[in-house]
Amino acid sequence: MTGYGGVRLEHAEVRGERVHLRPVSPNDAAAAYELLHDEDQITSWIVWEGPERQSDLEERYTRWIIEGEDETLYAFAIEDESSGEWAGSIGLHQQKSEPVASLGYLVGVPYQGRGFGTEAVRHVVELAFRELDLLLVRADVFAGNIPSIRVLEKVGLRRDEGVEIFHEKRGDQVLLHSYSISRVDWELAAPPKTAWQVRSTRED
Repeated sequence: MTGYGGVRLEHAEVRGERVHLRPVSPNDAAAAYELLHDEDQITSWIVWEGPERQSDLEERYTRWIIEGEDETLYAFAIEDESSGEWAGSIGLHQQKSEPVASLGYLVGVPYQGRGFGTEAVRHVVELAFRELDLLLVRADVFAGNIPSIRVLEKVGLRRDEGVEIFHEKRGDQVLLHSYSISRVDWELAAPPKTAWQVRSTRED
């Protein structure tokens, strides 16, 4: 199975100025658990409540490509390029029925404010447009999560006015804003090409 357009990534990896993005691995579980477990500064701002056990992450990271009925998820580890430490993760959810994908990401507290999230999002948006031939990339962010909103805006995503999404979080209905960038707007910004190492297949 593949996403819309018949392209399937077999491997994707890039080294940038600050971050190294690569497919997640069960070997990431220990570092990820240390950064995420009971870390309210992260879990308050994401749909997921975080791992209860390290084994949850080991199972979650067994595959970097997860095929669902409606989408294909590509899950990447975000590493600090200078130290090799696990700093977070970012996922690209490619729809199967239309040329659209959505982003989800998190950065560990010790690595926040260093440009890791911005660079990771920029790389994955490029991957979506250059390698998967998509036409739109979206991201939903909790209202009030100003740092994450700034990340999206720096990469060129803009708020979809009039779109309100509510999610039940810890017993409350929480508002999320929708942000997006089209392939046309991305190309008009003339982003520099990065050195993604990609292996892919295409189904005709």
